[in-house]
Amino acid sequence: MHPSKQILGSKGTGLKGRKIVLGICGSVAASLSPAVARELMRRGAEVRAVMTPSACKLISPQLMHWATGGPVVCELTGEVEHIQLAEWADLLLIAPATANTLSKIACGIDDTPVTSVASAMLGRKPLLLVPAMHASMYQNPAVCENLKKLQGMGVHLMVPKIEEEKAKFPRPEEIADEVERLLGPKDMQGLRVIVTAGPTIERIDPIKIITNRSSGKMGIALAEVARRRGAEVVLIYGPGTEPAPSGVKVVRVETTEEMRRAVESEARQGADMVFFAAAPQDLMPERRFERKLRSGEVVEVRLVPAPRVSGEVRGLLPQAV
Repeated sequence: MHPSKQILGSKGTGLKGRKIVLGICGSVAASLSPAVARELMRRGAEVRAVMTPSACKLISPQLMHWATGGPVVCELTGEVEHIQLAEWADLLLIAPATANTLSKIACGIDDTPVTSVASAMLGRKPLLLVPAMHASMYQNPAVCENLKKLQGMGVHLMVPKIEEEKAKFPRPEEIADEVERLLGPKDMQGLRVIVTAGPTIERIDPIKIITNRSSGKMGIALAEVARRRGAEVVLIYGPGTEPAPSGVKVVRVETTEEMRRAVESEARQGADMVFFAAAPQDLMPERRFERKLRSGEVVEVRLVPAPRVSGEVRGLLPQAV
């Protein structure tokens, strides 16, 4: 066994036994493709890489050989590598996907190893494209039309975040999460799930607060798993330190009362499951000082019980878990 494959399953088994072809195109985001491959492998997947000629100019195929522990396809030969890969794989992940490559796939053009594998798999197995390019290219009317065309063919797309006039490449963990969502069980399809996460704060004055220590990590993990398993997820998130996950509705709150109102508002729209994973503040100042308290000033702060976040939910959702 190649030494690089020793990481298989080291982070989890969500992709155990799954076979993924990683297509790499000529975007500067190709520099992150080794990290994407390694993240998939840490979750249990077998990964094989296929590269366009432009991608080979940006990163070495030898680097991807090291990252995946297997040979890399950079050209098609009498071995008909594109057919072999298409039959072997459970999913084709093209990350990064350039405007050139995604437009070729939309039009049925297969003049690179990556587009040839896509042609052999389109309509038969899942394809996930992760666009990465300048924002002006991503918003080009022709590219937008081709993206719609691909979605109409059943191709899955990860919508990039537009920052600094660029369609930014997601974190490798986010890409792996999306792969798990596509290949994992869908036993929560059709369910609506509400999750609370993170702490809440209560203000003493415009600057000072009391709060509980909570990163929000547990609630976010629950939200991510529910989304991967097909649920519609609403995350009601206090000021935690963990990044909010993609693909879920996020309602940001600060105080316990704001969290209570948000939970009740979402509950009125219906839910099948509610997970109270937040750490809301149990106590709040009876009176908030409207001015900033000065250093050295002696004050008395009387604490009273804060509202219960779960107070009315059982009555609103008697059948929910």
